[in-house]
Amino acid sequence: MHNLEQERAKHALEKSKELERQAVNKLPALIMNNGLLATIAFATDGDSRGGMAKAMDAIADHLAKRQLIEEVTAKKMLEALAGKDSVQLRLATEEALAYLVYLKRYAQKKTKENQKGGMR
Repeated sequence: MHNLEQERAKHALEKSKELERQAVNKLPALIMNNGLLATIAFATDGDSRGGMAKAMDAIADHLAKRQLIEEVTAKKMLEALAGKDSVQLRLATEEALAYLVYLKRYAQKKTKENQKGGMR
């Protein structure tokens, strides 16, 4: 049986393989300053924030595995959390921030090689 920290770390390690640290680094501050709902909306608004949207999808998947939401994509998470009460939104926000600690650490730094499509 794994503890919650191990579950967060394992999930983040798996999801971080497709993420760049630059896209993940800004999310905790955005959540703290603007709230989880506004951050989801910002991250999923347009193609220019694709990395952030992928990170939010990872958060949605983690929150679904923790049974805080039923949805596994960021856009559906936004709709679901907007309809929940403030206690459930607060719990989801706290868990998202705790999960992001690991996701930030494991996400790959952007290098010249992976900018050109090379190996990480």
